[in-house]
Amino acid sequence: MSKELLIQDLNQDLTAEWSTIARYMVQANQVRDKVGNELHHIFLQEVEDRLEHITYLTDIIVRLGGQPTTVAEVYETMDDLPAMLKLDLSLESEQVERYRQHAKLAAELGQDELKRRLETIAANEAKYVEVLRHLINVELPAPAS
Repeated sequence: MSKELLIQDLNQDLTAEWSTIARYMVQANQVRDKVGNELHHIFLQEVEDRLEHITYLTDIIVRLGGQPTTVAEVYETMDDLPAMLKLDLSLESEQVERYRQHAKLAAELGQDELKRRLETIAANEAKYVEVLRHLINVELPAPAS
């Protein structure tokens, strides 16, 4: 495992975080009219959390001698709330696994602080995966008229 490969992996995480912010900003505003402000605020809180992840990932990539990416993946926007949440669940679950794998790689390179931070991010995102699972299984109320 090389430092260059670790930087590449962290940039993969960074791309996912940029993508998540864009997706959640759109979704936050799409759901407000459908189910009210509660889910809107959940998405916006996740955006704030992702900005913290981006700040950390950008810093560590630079400290490792890399160039942080500013590229986000493009996802289809959708109006169907259950489909939207299922997409989020799938992508979040994948990202939790990537963070766990990248934490192991960081440990192999002796990057113990990075390992602990990636494990913390993975744990936080795993909690959000559970929130998404709950939302998918709960009938969301219609907004008050």
